[in-house]
Amino acid sequence: MTLQAEGRVEDRKQLHSLKAKIKRVPDRIANAIKTTTSTESIVNRPSLQLKNKGVIPDETRSLINDLIAEDGVNPERVLSVLNRMASHLGVPVEGSVSDRSTKQIVQEGGAAAKMQVVQCIKNAKGLTISGDGTTHKNNNLESHHATIIDENNHKTQFFLGIQMAVNHTSETQLEGWVDLVDDLYYIYKHSSHCQSGEDARDFWIAVTGMHTDHAEDQKKLFRLLQTWKQRCEREKRGEKTILKSTPYELLDILFKVSQEAIIDAGGMAIYENLSQDQRKTYHNEAFRRFAFELGEAEFAKLDDSQKKNIDLLIWAGCCMHKEMNAFKGGCTHMSRWWEENDISAPIKMYNRDNAAAADLGAGTAAAKRAEDRTQGGAIKVSSLAGAVFRHKDRKRGQQDTLRYFWDLEMGFTLCFPDTSNTRFQSHAEACAIIITYLDLILQFLSYVEQNKASRTLNHMERNVKHGCEDNATQHEFAVITIYYQAIGVPYMREIRGPLRSETNMLKLGPLHERVKSHLRKIIADPDLLLSSDMSYETGSLDGKLWEMPEAIYAVLQRKPQLPHLSPLLVSFCTGALETWERFTSEFLAGGAIDTATTEQIESAWMESTNDLNEGAFGNWRQAARIRPNMSLNYFNALQMYKKNGASSYLKSLTSEERRELRKLICEQDSSGNNRAIKHTMAQHMKDVASQNTDKDRTRAARIARAEEAIDGCDPYRTSQALEEAYKIRRGANGYLTVAALDLQLDWHIKNGKNGSGLEIPKAKSGAKGRGDRESRYRHLQAAISKYEAAGNLAVEAEHAGAETGVESSQEEIIDVDVEGQDDSEDEFYSR
Repeated sequence: MTLQAEGRVEDRKQLHSLKAKIKRVPDRIANAIKTTTSTESIVNRPSLQLKNKGVIPDETRSLINDLIAEDGVNPERVLSVLNRMASHLGVPVEGSVSDRSTKQIVQEGGAAAKMQVVQCIKNAKGLTISGDGTTHKNNNLESHHATIIDENNHKTQFFLGIQMAVNHTSETQLEGWVDLVDDLYYIYKHSSHCQSGEDARDFWIAVTGMHTDHAEDQKKLFRLLQTWKQRCEREKRGEKTILKSTPYELLDILFKVSQEAIIDAGGMAIYENLSQDQRKTYHNEAFRRFAFELGEAEFAKLDDSQKKNIDLLIWAGCCMHKEMNAFKGGCTHMSRWWEENDISAPIKMYNRDNAAAADLGAGTAAAKRAEDRTQGGAIKVSSLAGAVFRHKDRKRGQQDTLRYFWDLEMGFTLCFPDTSNTRFQSHAEACAIIITYLDLILQFLSYVEQNKASRTLNHMERNVKHGCEDNATQHEFAVITIYYQAIGVPYMREIRGPLRSETNMLKLGPLHERVKSHLRKIIADPDLLLSSDMSYETGSLDGKLWEMPEAIYAVLQRKPQLPHLSPLLVSFCTGALETWERFTSEFLAGGAIDTATTEQIESAWMESTNDLNEGAFGNWRQAARIRPNMSLNYFNALQMYKKNGASSYLKSLTSEERRELRKLICEQDSSGNNRAIKHTMAQHMKDVASQNTDKDRTRAARIARAEEAIDGCDPYRTSQALEEAYKIRRGANGYLTVAALDLQLDWHIKNGKNGSGLEIPKAKSGAKGRGDRESRYRHLQAAISKYEAAGNLAVEAEHAGAETGVESSQEEIIDVDVEGQDDSEDEFYSR
């Protein structure tokens, strides 16, 4: 092929290639447009970014906190929940969050809740605190709440956390409160919000009220807190006075404080050898002492009304515990009525072992012990019935069976009150249920018996059946039902009514006077509740309809079979009234509540019950059951974030403030505080064990010395010898002291026979036991008289044998010994 021909072929190829390119241009343009549109769509599509350049954004942290604390999402599942939600919304999720980051996010929410509390205190006109204690897995736990009252009397309640404690003493509880408040202010002081030098003492100065139960340790804690509040106030007042001093006055103060610090350290030589931290400790203590004294002097210049406002701190006891203890007081008084009136009491509910001891060993010490330790009556039967009909272990008892039976017989179901657990008023409600449906309950138990292969009820079921059939126990069922409907339920309607969130505990004095007045009316005229024409309008505390009218009708229907119902009701109400008087002492005339002004009452607002702390323990138990390895710090962070409404507060913080907060959280998390608390608990257990061992060793040595003294004692063997020794005057040689009389009495208790030491009181029974010197002499005289009688009996037996001329066999001698007639005085006292 020529060169010209080859050129034409190449031209045709190029022309074909150009035509092909031109043909593809529209498709390429369309693809380019499509690609561009798709890219723009992806770029503009919203997505959930869990991290931004490796850092979790604040918005994501808040979302995770809300899901875990507010909505109860498991921390290990929060990422899965976010992915599932995003996939349904068509939103891609970018990044991930580790479990450790999730836990730190929760701790951040808890720290924000602590800052929120301190922030609210700055503008408070009053602050009341409440607490309660319990045990969980043999560890003492203390719950804490605070209510902040602002200038407009708006109340905000804050959960402050649950703490472990080595014991439940008042001093330990005070230490726990102080540590808790210090922790609140530690977070706040390291934030940018702290600009005025706030510290933990501001919290205690603001406290105006304390709400607890009625235990003596709580009343002592209140007194300790009063002292602590005054100390904090005086120190702050003294420091403010110091800040107003001139430079020369400040130099003088510094010199005095330094002198005190050196003296406290033990002198200049010792002080110079101390480290800087030790010197600082002595100096700070001396300064606080100086500020306190200066504050006391400034406080003394105020008038009485100002002093009262500054030191205002009012205590009030939980109304729920008032009613519970009054009910218990009524039951105790009622149980004594039977013996006092010589009437057969309710049968006792022996457990299996005590029943065997009482049946097989009648008249023995074991039978007496079983009798003494066994209880009877309505409360005992209702407790056993709760274990049978609604056991706390859902796998045991006749729970659903009874409900099905009631539905079949009555057309509706009932849940038996939960007496198997600790439930308020459950025993009173159970008594009302039993007396109302007594015939059906007995019928149900008979069906249970016939459905068993052995045709026999178990021991507990049999006890319930016998208790329900017992007439005296039915009396108590009826009395408790009447009190429950007339006093218990109406009282709690007032306490836990729809306006409970606005009810000020300190304003409930008139209510409690009304309760006591109504009880006096019932005591004076029990027919208010027992007559055939009785009415809720006059019988009920609040004059409203009965909570369980069917229970009232059941009692009235059975009244003819309950001849002692009226006096028994009077006895119950008498015991309840006595207890109400004791447990409403804070409302007495001239007390702190009675003498407080209206403004002070408002600034010390408290709820009527301590339900917040009771509920906090319930939340902890449920959470610990689900997640056994959860720490208290983590639980507190969750609950404080949720209950205190810290979500909005956390979102109001700036990015820089949240960054500082996270830094503090990391420092606290790496401090090993959780482990240190557990080590403290374990170390306390070791210390207590060591102390108890030392006490036991000391006690054993003391007992050994006492035994040695008794063994070395030369006892008086005749009344004449004792009388001669007793006549010796004080100060003369041989005078019979109280200690010598005690030694003689102890000798008879240890070695005496024929009952010579049985009636002598123990030395530890106090003055009322052995009494004064004269009483001890009479006790010893009686013991020696028995001793002499035992000796005379032995002599008479010996003479009788000599007169008959019959030689006693070895068996006869043994018989005499068994009867307590010994051959000699030494044998008598060595036996």
